Amino acid sequence: MKRPLLLLLLCLPAAAMAAPGDQVSLEHSLDSIVASRFKPELPGVAALVLKDGRPLLRKAYGMANVELGVPVRPEHVFRIGSTTKLFTATAIMLLVDDGKVALDAPIARYLKNAPSQWKEVTVEHLLTHTSGIPNLTMDSGYWRTTARLEHTLDELVAPARERPLASKPGTVFVYNNTGYHLLGQIVEQVSGQEFHAFIDARIARPLGLAHTGSGDDKTFHPGLVTGYQAGPKPAWLIANSNLHAAGGMVSTVDELAAFMLALQGGKLVSPANVKRMNASYVLPDGKATGYGLGEWVRTVNGKHLVGHGGYIFNFYSQLEMDIDSGIVTVTLHNGDKLGGDNEELSKQLIVAVQDGQTNLTGQ
Repeated sequence: MKRPLLLLLLCLPAAAMAAPGDQVSLEHSLDSIVASRFKPELPGVAALVLKDGRPLLRKAYGMANVELGVPVRPEHVFRIGSTTKLFTATAIMLLVDDGKVALDAPIARYLKNAPSQWKEVTVEHLLTHTSGIPNLTMDSGYWRTTARLEHTLDELVAPARERPLASKPGTVFVYNNTGYHLLGQIVEQVSGQEFHAFIDARIARPLGLAHTGSGDDKTFHPGLVTGYQAGPKPAWLIANSNLHAAGGMVSTVDELAAFMLALQGGKLVSPANVKRMNASYVLPDGKATGYGLGEWVRTVNGKHLVGHGGYIFNFYSQLEMDIDSGIVTVTLHNGDKLGGDNEELSKQLIVAVQDGQTNLTGQ
């Protein structure tokens, strides 16, 4: 498999090198954090931790396929669920940089079949989950019926056009997969390309991400691991085309890290718009939502963390960067609740590096 991350690292400034003993100690600490969560005979995780672009941990734990006894390898491909949303947001911001989309423009400018009740909904509202458009994936029975059958992107959002808004646009944060499907439609309408084709042309191919893209069921994905429910039992089968721009991509730990480094390094979206993506949206009442433009935002040890996680039957993903300290963590799981909370694991790994670097520098 290609290693785009290594190519990207050559362009980064050299980090201050720790003494060999200190480096081994930090790697052992990171390894222990992950290993304590996963049993070798059960579904596992691929984990990657970087500091200033340099790997501190790149290792896999547990089984990629329990039935065949195949261990997870770091280069294996996983379904990334809602981490797809960071790619969708990046696609929109590329079109913003191109001058083809405006964040404050009503989505009706780009979606000609938008109903009248969406007239005040802007592109930014979709990105920040504040549109008020109903989230159809929360409908009763959605995952037992609709999600099991193939649908086009237009079919996925069509029922929302008949419903009233749940709240005034820009006033309430409600996590919304339907909103990101609409963003996928905007990408298609504005660019003239199918959504995944745009991602491939503007993000994946320029970065050399050979295993990042659509996770549809009609394509063979070399290296794709098997997903499991708790037990472990076989994953609950759904039609992955339904996840689309809200959660339908696959990738690897190396390629997700390369994507994050390129994004935050201004190699994809302009630095000014990356800054906008990294800032939490603030509601009219002054409350920060903890979500920017396609990114969750949180503070750990006074440092600014941005990224996205995902869950889809039965995979977890977490891609996060401490942009103040240059730390990137990626964890990709193929088991439901078999490794604990992915956000907490990411936080533990980042804190370990923060503390380790502080100890090394004496700060």
